[in-house]
Amino acid sequence: MISRADLDFLPKVNWRFWGPVLFVLVAFPSVWLYLRHRDLEASRAELLREHATLTGSLAPRYNTARDRIETAILRSVGPYEGDLRDPVFTWEALAREPVLYARTRLGEIHDRADLAASVRHRYADQLLACLGVEFLWARELFDKGAFLRPSYVDSVRGADTPERVNALRADLRVRMQRDQEFISHGLARPYLMLAVDEGRLSIEGPTRVYIYDLRDGRPLVRTRGEGNDLVLVPFRIAGLPAPAPGAARGRPLNVSQHDCSIANSVRRAIGVPVTGLVHGPEPETREADDASAESDAAAPRD
Repeated sequence: MISRADLDFLPKVNWRFWGPVLFVLVAFPSVWLYLRHRDLEASRAELLREHATLTGSLAPRYNTARDRIETAILRSVGPYEGDLRDPVFTWEALAREPVLYARTRLGEIHDRADLAASVRHRYADQLLACLGVEFLWARELFDKGAFLRPSYVDSVRGADTPERVNALRADLRVRMQRDQEFISHGLARPYLMLAVDEGRLSIEGPTRVYIYDLRDGRPLVRTRGEGNDLVLVPFRIAGLPAPAPGAARGRPLNVSQHDCSIANSVRRAIGVPVTGLVHGPEPETREADDASAESDAAAPRD
């Protein structure tokens, strides 16, 4: 073979200069990546220690309560087990302080993975307003306490850049400052009230209502209502058209009527008087209204 040195037309390579240059070009990214990875590992470890310190007393309480809530909801979306009332449980105990409240749909939950998304849905809801009980939304407790779940720790371990770790650290400090009081207040609630709509919409079918003791997960009340035993009795105001005949009967007219009927089912289950008009009189027919109008027209005037 011909030596490169004998090929005068080829450019001469000054390896004394280019050798160090190539070494720097290869070594610098490697060193930078190594240092960045070391800083990332140190930042993640520091954030995990900070998380454990800040949430050490709150996280175990939250996760215990969260697991009890999820277990109660999963149990409630199975076959209906019949009405129940703990004889020791009273209306006074329920109304004494706010309860945790959630509403779900029967067809949305198949396993624990579906549960949080269903609880977070914002359904039209008047049940607690009709019942007259103060409450805190369980969905808010779910959202505000997300940083206390093991999945949050997994997200820290999976952070792949120092910038992501810094963002998680800032988020942790904001959550501790902003949401800690609400979470502690929510965890102090002794009862969970759960409404489970069996239909695609609440007014399209029965609704179950459960009350659980969150201190031990024990069911206290279990009832089921059709939502059609509260009727609105229409009345006529002089000078305005008469209501349509039979408008007060049949299916519930709106969410408020349905939910107030379900609230009465809860009251019956606990043993307190119901509210509203139940089994109201049949409204007058249009024929009777027309006959009355004709007689008024035929009557002599002064």
